[in-house]
Amino acid sequence: MTGSEWIKTLLLLVFLIALSLLMIGKPEWLWKIEHFLEVKGGEPTDLYLAVMRVMGTFLLIFSVGFLGYAIYTLVTG
Repeated sequence: MTGSEWIKTLLLLVFLIALSLLMIGKPEWLWKIEHFLEVKGGEPTDLYLAVMRVMGTFLLIFSVGFLGYAIYTLVTG
């Protein structure tokens, strides 16, 4: 991986980790961002909140695993 590829990969992984933490911690914010033009005063369902938290957990596991793999390949050449 070249220097610019490494930086792009790192930035993508940081974004994915931040998104996954937001999905786990504040799924209501993501619902508001997604539906701010469609619904006035609406609230997300419990199912939506649960699914967002589960998907956020999977995304976090994937992102951290891929970050570990990227660091491993950088170190080993």
